[in-house]
Amino acid sequence: MSKDENKREGLDRYIILAILIIVAAAAIILRLAKIQIVNGQMYREETKYRLSAKGVIYPKRGDIYDRKMVPIAGNRMGYCAQYVDIDMPNAEKNKMLLEIINILEADGKTIKSRLNNYLCMDPLQFKTEKTEDFVKTIVVNKDDANYIITARQAYDYMRDKTFEIDKSYTEEETIKIMQLRYEILISQPQINNPLTLADDISAETMSILEENSRLRGVTTFIKPYREYYENARIISHVLGYVGSIDAQELEEYNKELEKIDDSVLYTANDIVGKMGIEKAAESILRGVRGETFREVDENGKTTASYLERAPVPGQDIYLTIDLDLQRVAAESLKRNIERIRNIKHKKNFGDANAGAVVVMDVNTGEILAMVSYPDFDPRVFLENDAAAINALWNNPDAPVVNRATSGKYAPGSTYKPLIAIAALESGIITPKTRIHAPYKEEIGNMIFTNPEGNQGYINLERALETSSNMFFYKVGVQTGIDNIVKWAKIFGFGRKTGIEIGEQIGSLASREYKKQYVADDPDWYPANTAMASIGQLYNAFTPIQLVNYVSTIANEGKKFTPHLIKMAVDQNGKITYESPREYEQLPISKTNIEGVKKGMIAVANSEDGTAAEVFKNFPFDVAGKTGTSETGREETSSSNGLFVCYAPYDEPEIAIAVVVEHGVWGRETAPICADIMMEYFRLNKKRDTKANDAAKETIDIIW
Repeated sequence: MSKDENKREGLDRYIILAILIIVAAAAIILRLAKIQIVNGQMYREETKYRLSAKGVIYPKRGDIYDRKMVPIAGNRMGYCAQYVDIDMPNAEKNKMLLEIINILEADGKTIKSRLNNYLCMDPLQFKTEKTEDFVKTIVVNKDDANYIITARQAYDYMRDKTFEIDKSYTEEETIKIMQLRYEILISQPQINNPLTLADDISAETMSILEENSRLRGVTTFIKPYREYYENARIISHVLGYVGSIDAQELEEYNKELEKIDDSVLYTANDIVGKMGIEKAAESILRGVRGETFREVDENGKTTASYLERAPVPGQDIYLTIDLDLQRVAAESLKRNIERIRNIKHKKNFGDANAGAVVVMDVNTGEILAMVSYPDFDPRVFLENDAAAINALWNNPDAPVVNRATSGKYAPGSTYKPLIAIAALESGIITPKTRIHAPYKEEIGNMIFTNPEGNQGYINLERALETSSNMFFYKVGVQTGIDNIVKWAKIFGFGRKTGIEIGEQIGSLASREYKKQYVADDPDWYPANTAMASIGQLYNAFTPIQLVNYVSTIANEGKKFTPHLIKMAVDQNGKITYESPREYEQLPISKTNIEGVKKGMIAVANSEDGTAAEVFKNFPFDVAGKTGTSETGREETSSSNGLFVCYAPYDEPEIAIAVVVEHGVWGRETAPICADIMMEYFRLNKKRDTKANDAAKETIDIIW
């Protein structure tokens, strides 16, 4: 082929390519012209009414189980109603909102409104004297704020100007509209931040809201809701409960999380743990919300939805609690409180009404049972029944307070083993030292008496066995308050134990305490030491501190950190957390601690032991200590009763601490520990087996 032919062929290719480009460009121009000019108005209208928004997929909160995988808390799916504010005439909006309110009320749902924080409707009056900020939110013209002084003026202004509510509505209807309008005014609910109208609505209500085209701005979606099973009541104080996040919680949680990722931040619509394990394990249980991309029409209704990010369920929690043991402890505590109340004695005013029990594995620090009485039903908090919730909080018996971790009680004679350890470790006495314990003696310019009478010369074992006050008055004074406080702190008194849920520190009788809290007489005297040595004066400990203390004695100085969470498991069944078996080995002589333990075994086993009658038929030895602590109101009310123990004596497995408010005497609380041991060591089952075996032998003989 010649050069000219090659040149011509190349030119033809360029011409063909240019034609193709011109044709394609023309097609694109025609298409754009059709979109922007011919159909431009139509697409503008569609765009106007097709808005995009991000939606939330709430994660399933982690389930909670006991140590044997018995479920306590779980989830169920339900419907939620939300509202996005739509621009429409006030008359039309008020009519629509009243219809929404009536639909929800028919389902038993009441819309929450912050207007109720400022105005009481019946009778009409302000709930607070600080009304300036409230008035500023409702005025149409800021100058109008100067003329709104009374609650009636505020009400009339909102009705006539702020929300333009027609006077044809009844006062009850006006109030309902006003409450919802105010909440909308404050919340400014937009597509990406809707207002939750009601949670957990029925499927029927969901259908009515979705299918009614007049209800503009209303949408519903499905979400998980917390559920507590029937057994939750017996573990209510450990479990706790969930509720709507408040402003302070929102700020505190997000302060730490904002450094991570927006997807983990809390929102004003979230539910959080408020107490117990629900609160302590919030970060484990909550999960991470998912996200959807939605298209909504001019009525706020979803027309299309796409998954942007799948939610991550919360992790499941397995507790150290044994629900069977928990139930026995709860039933025994309640039953024995009723029994104690009916004991006829001049020192018993029949006022025993509350108490706590804690059972601890002495070899791991695991809490096997934790009971506080009276208890409460945590399902009340899920039902959002304000009246029922207020009744719980205002109950004089304080059923929501966890007495096991927050109740502070003078330990009485249960403190005497600690005094013995302080005296032994300080070299003041040996286990064989004999101290004169008369009925009456002057100590530090005060006369002290010994309820056990004139005991003559007794050693430590005998002093613990009979709970001799005089022995410990004198030994305590010789040891000195500073040494006592030193060893009390070593054993964990006057400080938190480290358990996961909220706990009180209590107080420790010391020079520092008296200086700080007894301004009219801050000096410390020998008589103060004497009183502190029998667990009175300013000593006030929690049952969790007491059980940790006796557990430490049981295992010869290993002080474990008590815990309630055994492990956490993610959605794939992977164990993500296991509670460590942390303990501190206390610097105690084995000889000294054995001397204390001998006295404690005598309490529950010797003829004169203060709790011997309770444990006399047990197949193993129990070591314990009774305690009767005075409240200072003994002329009109009974003393508190306490008992601490561990078992078996030779190879300890569990430690128990019991407190009964107004329980009169410590020995009366010991049967609660006996019931718990019967269950833990399966003594009832062993007796049943023996009885069955005997019955079988009888049947064989007859036949």
